[in-house]
Amino acid sequence: MPTYSGSRAQAGRGSALSIGGITGAGGTETFTLIGEIKTSGISGAQWATEDVTNFQSGSDQEFLTTIRDNGTLDIAGNRIAADAGQVAVESAFSSGLKYDFKLVLPINVQAGQTTTGDTYQFSALVQSRDISVDTTKAIGWSVKLKISGPVSLTAGS
Repeated sequence: MPTYSGSRAQAGRGSALSIGGITGAGGTETFTLIGEIKTSGISGAQWATEDVTNFQSGSDQEFLTTIRDNGTLDIAGNRIAADAGQVAVESAFSSGLKYDFKLVLPINVQAGQTTTGDTYQFSALVQSRDISVDTTKAIGWSVKLKISGPVSLTAGS
């Protein structure tokens, strides 16, 4: 058994979420960084299943995977009125259309990355947007992106 040499976990500091254009618009796509995000993460991805238990199944249920829901991406951070990325997300929310997004994780030196971190790309609807105002805190901004279609992962290099 190899000797444990310490965790290879990675901090989220330095991650970047960007918004592109309307999904399927064509042309050369430009992504705009969404500024001052504090928290983000893809959650709720799962396969739908169908119970296919039948007379021959015996005493055990059987299931078939049918279709995948790639979940949501919840982001929260400081509301910055003039941030180009936040303005683009607000426009996407107003339009109700699907936009392309890119989540780039920090470079993971332990994994041999020197140029870029792992990158997740997907299309999503801006499903909801909240603004929180409290006299003792910075004005907050949170958004839920409902992923539509596949999520592609490109390993960092």
